[in-house]
Amino acid sequence: MAESERRGWRFAIDAARREANGQAIHDLESIAPYSPPGRLIPLNDIYTQRRWVEFYGGTMAYRHGNDAEGALANLSPDYSDAEIQRIWEGNVFGERYLLSGALGLDLSQVLTLGCPLVIFAGRHDMVVNSDLASDWFSAVAAPSKHLIWFEHSAHLPMTEERGKYLLSLIRYARPLAEQVGDGAP
Repeated sequence: MAESERRGWRFAIDAARREANGQAIHDLESIAPYSPPGRLIPLNDIYTQRRWVEFYGGTMAYRHGNDAEGALANLSPDYSDAEIQRIWEGNVFGERYLLSGALGLDLSQVLTLGCPLVIFAGRHDMVVNSDLASDWFSAVAAPSKHLIWFEHSAHLPMTEERGKYLLSLIRYARPLAEQVGDGAP
């Protein structure tokens, strides 16, 4: 996780320097060194890094921001109007308690799994670095494993390449669920 964070920061600072974006350069340099070994990343530093990773297309491929995806929650039949008004509060609450700790995990030495492995990777993902995920995938042993690339996605292939995502779930994940009796009737 720490290496993925560093790569995301590097992606953003390189893009900011190419565009001579003074605000982005200032913000990103203010949190350097970002994700140093042995230290948890402060939540505000994560927000700063994510802001510029998102701005430069590392969250949503080929565009700035993900407002359209954020608006999708408003269309969900799973939430009442009252719940929709508070949905982002839950996100902020969870980040406060979960994100920093999760980013402190180093699973790079986990090279054997006792379960199937399926990774859906957005080619342009700089939030959870897809190249790093691919490197780990190549090294890990599992009873079965599949790496599915979403060439026109970053961190959210489920909205960027919806059709391929659905078909990939059916092709790779559903058979695993059915093998353990958890398939749809």
